[in-house]
Amino acid sequence: MKRFIAILLAVAMVLSLSACQFLPKLEDPDTTPAATMQPEDAANAVDKILEGKTFENVYKTYFSSSYASFNYYSTAYATVREIIANCIDGLVEPNTYGVYVPSLAESWKSNEDQTVWTFKIREGLKWIDHTGKETEYAVTAQDFVDGIRYIGDPLNGAYSLRVVRNLIEGLYDYYWLLDDIDSGTVTDTTREDAVATFDEVVGVKAIDEYTVEYTLTSSAPYFLSLIESSMLMLPVEYEYAMSLGEDFAIDNEHMLYCGAYYVSAFERDKAITLTANPNYWDKENVTIETVEYQMIPDGTTSLEMFKRGETDYTSVEAEAYLSLQGTEWADNLLPTSHSFSTNYLWLDFAGENPEFNKFINNENFRKALMYSLNRESLASLREPVDPKRILRNTINAEGAIYDSNGVDYTDYSPLKEIKETDYNQPELAKQYMEAAIKELCDENGNIIGCEPTTVDYLPVCSFDVDGKLPVTICYVGTDDEAEIIMAQLFKAMIEESIGADYIDFQIQAYSGWTYGTVADPLNYDIYFDSLSTGYADPSGILTRMTTDGAENVGKYNVPEFDALIEKALAATTFEERLQYFAEAEAYLCGNGFVIPFISSLRGYYMSYSVPYTSPLTLYGNTKYKGTLVMSEPLTKAEFDVFEAAYDVERAEALKAN
Repeated sequence: MKRFIAILLAVAMVLSLSACQFLPKLEDPDTTPAATMQPEDAANAVDKILEGKTFENVYKTYFSSSYASFNYYSTAYATVREIIANCIDGLVEPNTYGVYVPSLAESWKSNEDQTVWTFKIREGLKWIDHTGKETEYAVTAQDFVDGIRYIGDPLNGAYSLRVVRNLIEGLYDYYWLLDDIDSGTVTDTTREDAVATFDEVVGVKAIDEYTVEYTLTSSAPYFLSLIESSMLMLPVEYEYAMSLGEDFAIDNEHMLYCGAYYVSAFERDKAITLTANPNYWDKENVTIETVEYQMIPDGTTSLEMFKRGETDYTSVEAEAYLSLQGTEWADNLLPTSHSFSTNYLWLDFAGENPEFNKFINNENFRKALMYSLNRESLASLREPVDPKRILRNTINAEGAIYDSNGVDYTDYSPLKEIKETDYNQPELAKQYMEAAIKELCDENGNIIGCEPTTVDYLPVCSFDVDGKLPVTICYVGTDDEAEIIMAQLFKAMIEESIGADYIDFQIQAYSGWTYGTVADPLNYDIYFDSLSTGYADPSGILTRMTTDGAENVGKYNVPEFDALIEKALAATTFEERLQYFAEAEAYLCGNGFVIPFISSLRGYYMSYSVPYTSPLTLYGNTKYKGTLVMSEPLTKAEFDVFEAAYDVERAEALKAN
C-alpha cells in the first residue's frame, strides 16, 4: 500500500509541474560562461582549475550482470562491449572532439562515391595475451578481413549483424548461402566449398600485409561512424580463435588484445580488472593504469557506492537528485550531456484486442494519442530541473547525423516540422478522438465490427471487452517502480485529454517482461521502448522499421513509408538520401505509427573524472584512454568552466576539420 501511495503522489507531483514551477531552472544558455568565453581564455580557465589537483591512476566502476563470454562478435551486453572497446582497437577512433583520427589504421581514403574504403594498418604491432606479454601474432590487414570472415559464418552467432551484412558487398549472399546449407535448403554444394568462396565473393580484401580494402553495396559517407559503433568491424587473430572453437573469449585467458588495455583479472560474478597495455602503440596517451570493475551486490545502488568511495561514477535518477538537494553532494550533481536513444510508445496493430485493433488502425485515433501527451511532464520523471532539454519528437536523435554542409538531419523538412510540434494539445486530442468515433462507432457507442470477447494476452494477462465505448487499452510494462509511475502518468494524461468515457487505460505491470513474453507474441496494446541512432546515418533505425523490418513488432503495414525508404537507399547523393529518410521518418511519426516522446537521457551524474578528457564516443562505447581521474569529485562550478572551454575548443576543432 505504501508503494502504491508513493506512486500516486509521484504522478500527482509531475502533473502539477506545468502549473507550479517549484524546481530550480538551469541557467539561461546566453548567460553561461560558454556564451562569453573567448578562445584564448579557454585553456587558461581549465589550467587554473587543474592546478593543485591530485590525480589517480586507478578508475573504479561497476557492472551488474554475469557475463558468460567476452566474445565481442556475439555479445549483447553493454559492459562487455565497453570492456572490449578499451581492449581491442578498431581502424579509427574519435578524438575528444568527436573527429575521427588514426587508431590501428594510420591513414585511409575512399573513392569519389564512397563505396570503396582503403585503410593502411600500422606496422610492427603484436597481439598480447592476458598477462600483457606480446604473442607471436602480428596485427595485420588480414585480421580485419578475418573479422568479417568470422561474422559471415552463421555458426558463430554474430550479434546485430544486419547493417554490416547488408553493407559489405557479397556478405549478405555468402551468409545466407551458408545458412541455407546448414538448414538443408541448399544441397547442391557443400559447406566447405561455400566457405572457400569467401575471398572472391565478399568485398573485404587484404591488398597487402598492411592494407585492407572494403567494397560496399552503396555510398557510405558514414562508414567511419559505423566502424566506431560496431563490434563487428573489429579485428581477430583467426588462427588463434579457430583453435579455441567455442572457448574463444570465454574468459580473459582465452582471447588476445591489441588496445589500450587488457583484461588482467576476471572473477566471474565478482570483479574484472583492466590493465594498461605496456606495448600499446599510443601508450603515452593512456592516463589510467588500472580500471577496476566490481559487481554491484543485490540491494546496493551505484549512488551508495559512490558515497562510500567505491566507484568513481554514478548516475543520479530524478528522485535521488531531489533527495541530494541541501546535502554535501548537491554541488557535485552534473547534467548528462546527450543521449542518441529515444523513448517511444510502440503500438500493436495486429493484436487480439478487437477494440484497440479497430481504433489503432485509424489515423484520427493515433493522432488523438499523440496530442494527449504532455511530454514535458513525462520528461520531468527523468530530468526534474530542466525537462525541456530531453524532449524529442523524432526517432533519430538531433545532433547525431549531419550532411556534408553541416545541416542536422532532423532539420530537414518535413522532419523539422515534426521535431518542433507541440503535441501537448488536449483539446485537439479530443477532437481527433471524436472524429475517430464518428468513423468507427454507431450512435449508441457500439464499435462497428466488434463483438464481446475475452482477450488472451497470457502469460501477461487476460481481460474482457464488450465491443463498446470506452475503448479498452492494455498498457504492458515492467514492475519497476519508475516504469509504473510513467505508466500511471500515461493513463492520467490520455484519460484526461481524450476522456475516460472514451478511453479505459488499463496498466499491466508484468514482472516477467521480455520480448518473448510481451512484444513478439503481441501480448500488449501499448508498451514503452527505446531505439538508438547507432551511427551517422538514419538507415540504422529506419530500415528496421519497414513493414517487414525487425523493429516492426507492432505489425503495421505502411507502404508509403516503405517506398520512401527504398528511394533513400537508392539515392545518388548523401543529401538526397537524408531528404528521403526525413520524409519517411516524418510520415511514420506524423501519422502516429510510433510515438516518440523523450530522449533516454538520464538527467544527472556524479564523477571523479575530468570531463572532456576521453574520446567523444558518440556512437561507440566509453573509452578510458586519456581520461583524468581526480582524487575528489568534480563540482558543478568546475564542470561549467570545463564545458565552456570545451565548447569553444570543439567549435574551433570542427572548423579546422
